Amino acid sequence: TRMPLVASAGVARCTLLRARATFNRPQHKPLLAASASSASSSSAPCSAARHPRRAQGGSLRPARATRLDSVCNRRSPSVACLAPSSCSPSSYPSSTSACASFPLASGVGGRFSLDAGRRLGGTQPTRGSSPSSSSRSCSERSPSRRNATSRGQRVAMASSAATSPEGEAGLEADDAPLFLGLDFGTSGARGTVVDSQGGIVHELAAAYPPIVGGGKGGDGVPEGGWVEAWRGALWALLDKLPRTVAAQITAVSVDGTSGTVLIVDAVTGEPLCAPMLYNEKRADALPAVEAMAPEGHTVRSATSALCKLHSWWVSNGSNSSSSGDSSLASDRQLGTTQPITGVALDGDRQLSTTQPTSGSGVGARLLHHADWVAFLLHGEMGVSDHNNALKLGFDPGAGVDGKGAYPPWLLAAPYADMLPSRVLPPGTAAAAVSSVSGLARLGTGTGKKVVVVAGTTDSVAAFVAARCTAPGDAVTSLGSSLALKLVSKTRVDDSSKGVYSHRLCGNWLVGGASNLGGWVLRSNFSDEEVARLTIDMDLAVEDTDTARNIPDYYPGVLLGFGLSVEEATAALTPRPPQDVDFLRAILGSVACVEARSYAALVDMGASHPVARVLTAGGGAKNDKWSAIRSKAMGGVPVVMSRHAEASYGAALLARMGHFELPTYVPEEQGAGDA
Repeated sequence: TRMPLVASAGVARCTLLRARATFNRPQHKPLLAASASSASSSSAPCSAARHPRRAQGGSLRPARATRLDSVCNRRSPSVACLAPSSCSPSSYPSSTSACASFPLASGVGGRFSLDAGRRLGGTQPTRGSSPSSSSRSCSERSPSRRNATSRGQRVAMASSAATSPEGEAGLEADDAPLFLGLDFGTSGARGTVVDSQGGIVHELAAAYPPIVGGGKGGDGVPEGGWVEAWRGALWALLDKLPRTVAAQITAVSVDGTSGTVLIVDAVTGEPLCAPMLYNEKRADALPAVEAMAPEGHTVRSATSALCKLHSWWVSNGSNSSSSGDSSLASDRQLGTTQPITGVALDGDRQLSTTQPTSGSGVGARLLHHADWVAFLLHGEMGVSDHNNALKLGFDPGAGVDGKGAYPPWLLAAPYADMLPSRVLPPGTAAAAVSSVSGLARLGTGTGKKVVVVAGTTDSVAAFVAARCTAPGDAVTSLGSSLALKLVSKTRVDDSSKGVYSHRLCGNWLVGGASNLGGWVLRSNFSDEEVARLTIDMDLAVEDTDTARNIPDYYPGVLLGFGLSVEEATAALTPRPPQDVDFLRAILGSVACVEARSYAALVDMGASHPVARVLTAGGGAKNDKWSAIRSKAMGGVPVVMSRHAEASYGAALLARMGHFELPTYVPEEQGAGDA
């Protein structure tokens, strides 16, 4: 079980130590509190022989440590261990690392520059040094994890700490674990803190600096650039956390905009060029990518992450060796290669993941938006997740036991060394927070361990927030555009139709987006007019003939962005004489696009038709639009998602990774909101 060790009277907490060699030593067993020792036998520490994954330190929740400046030099995130205050590192087995001072980085509280290769202890980790559980998908958790004590019991024990004077295994009430989700969107960042039951404890937001100028994607750029906007928003969010809340956070997860990528220094993580945003097209790279990728593949789009990487490589990376610019040198010129964990490769082939030595050049890596923000916290280069890596070409359904792999055609590309080397399922532990800025804000001087859990894209995080898991469950986002996701047992991908599938907890989220959405309303009505006209709209008097005469402005239109804004606007004819009828026609037309799209997903191979639809975004608040949409889908229930913030979904993933659960849905809440 995930029972933390608790010190008895006269026993002080020590710094983070590797538990593999020490956890089962006889002298540590008396440290368990009475409440833990009186529980079932499964509440005692599990032996390394019975639970090899636990022996590697990736499965137990750490207790707090007392010092921020003294941590353990270890290979992978591991649990904290409590020992008598008289203990010294020399009293432990030789396999236990000695404590080392934490290396300082410049700019704490301001512009933060991450030092090369820092983790706890100041050493650059070997790639592939990760908890063995991190490469497991949600549906592949080891059964031994559940011996004698169920996940639900563990969650219940953690929850009881918030209300019980003793709490879990004798911890104080303020030691109940909390989980932070961070959402980095296009206009600002948001944070949500949840407890062990998934209940919201605290919410906060940080706006980006004012937008100035214009970027390649048609949007402006914040003052100081996107990189500093994201960095500043991260530290601002953590600074806004109440100290008592920050002290209880044990896991963090980050989501970011899908398709936004950065080319960064392979050691420091500092961007080598401006970020390439989600909506930026790299049409120059599309012919080469189409020549590599199979027909219908997700990367065969000018906005894909792979097109952006290829375009950068042609302009910069391919010439780096001849230009003498060491900051852009290929990793093929640096150091030795190390095996990768979390990514299955073909045959004996390995990606070149470099451990630069003194005097070597500095290579380039690609990180997604969420990857880079998480990197600011854990400092481990090359960590990504299945969902963000999808548009880069990663196949979440391939590899050994379906754990995901880069396809051979991508590994043969000249920039394969730049790909993330650890691509993890969302909701699995990635690495411990190790940056000084992160620890100072989350550790509040206690030196406790906080784990960064693999995140996802912003759209998948919004889906997770709706807490849907059953095949046939669907989430529609009705913002300025229309985005759909349907839970399916089967995968559907067709880039020509704008349809692709994300892997999540053993299922596939099949869907796509359309540029038909709230902007169509706002181009014709103000928010006040929509609210007033909606009240006047009487759906009860609509008979079959009346409904038949309501114009469908977009007949046959499905997902994808093939219909331009100009074309969509020009299609709004004929216009009924009454404004209320015109609004009804627009609402009905968008509803028909949604209904046809869900039906098309089933025709294309999705395993289940839509059984219910949860709605996020501004359009979710319009009950009459929901009724119109339900009717268009043949009476399928359409309700507003109780939790629509992507940051809430990210927080559920952090909770999932902490407890190593098979799903992001709190057990006692069932399969969803409705």
